[in-house]
Amino acid sequence: MANILITGANGFIGSRLAATMPVGSTARLNGKDEVVERLVLVDHVVTDSVAGPDGAEWAEGDLGALVAAQPDLFSSADAVFHLASATSGECEAELDLGINANLLAGVALGRCLASAAHRPLLVFSSTIAIYGGTPEAPLPPVVDDTTHPTPQNSYGSQKLMLEAFFADLSRRGLITARSLRLMTVSVRPGRPNGAASSFLSGMIREPLQGENANVPVGPELRVVLNSPDGAVAGLRHAGAASDDVWGGPRGVNLPGISVTVGEMAAALTAIGGADVAARLSWERDETIERIKRTYNMQSLSKENPVMPLNDPVAKFIGLRRGQLCEITRTNETSGTFVTYRFCK
Repeated sequence: MANILITGANGFIGSRLAATMPVGSTARLNGKDEVVERLVLVDHVVTDSVAGPDGAEWAEGDLGALVAAQPDLFSSADAVFHLASATSGECEAELDLGINANLLAGVALGRCLASAAHRPLLVFSSTIAIYGGTPEAPLPPVVDDTTHPTPQNSYGSQKLMLEAFFADLSRRGLITARSLRLMTVSVRPGRPNGAASSFLSGMIREPLQGENANVPVGPELRVVLNSPDGAVAGLRHAGAASDDVWGGPRGVNLPGISVTVGEMAAALTAIGGADVAARLSWERDETIERIKRTYNMQSLSKENPVMPLNDPVAKFIGLRRGQLCEITRTNETSGTFVTYRFCK
């Protein structure tokens, strides 16, 4: 029997993750199949429209304050998926917000879990923003789990500090921590948020819904993307693996695909038509462009190389008017298959 807790459960990824493990279902945790006895969902705001899976319990409020007021709620958990976070744009605009919401709340959570009589499993949603390049010291063409992290924004710095803290608690035998570094997830539903990468969903989502959208970076900017389903599957796999399977290091990059913003716009034109693509404007935002360019990487691993630029992106990023669909294609460079899904 397992008690599972998810922070940031009212968010886009958190709500999807929660839906995969309702009370009474079987979840694989640290190499063992467990029946979910209790599911606790935590977020700073819980909207009336969000019910969560059957049997789930909600805790609403600031994460750090909740940990201080209800430590048993957290320390009693067998597995914690920590997704709660201020966004990259918010952290860059307001330093104290990022320090409190990301770093200090995460430290409070880790200390609480470390006090438990058992050894809780902690799956931490980190970010590829822990990697950062500068004109003087650009990132290597291939970034893997062992690439030296040099974050160039507050969001990446805060996530990296938490990775190190959680890894130290694991080293001490107090918790079992796995940090999964997510990249931009596209296409997100809803409206734009404070993330610097929010436009990477909006430039597809809004035009297909008949709305205008601005692209605040140049078309040559290369980004690494993952699908909503891929992010949830990655988090589940991180929680399911045994210690022997997970091994080291504690921090692992989630697989993704590498495309340019211009290629995404070309895919929108190819599938949605010129009238749809005409809803895009290209007014640059220096702050957003600076953040995104600091971790402008070619690829996340040798097994997942850059897509050939001579192959139209529309062939592997599938778009239909009013609907976002899945396309599977072969990478001619490596012979591997890449599946990508733009979800509603």
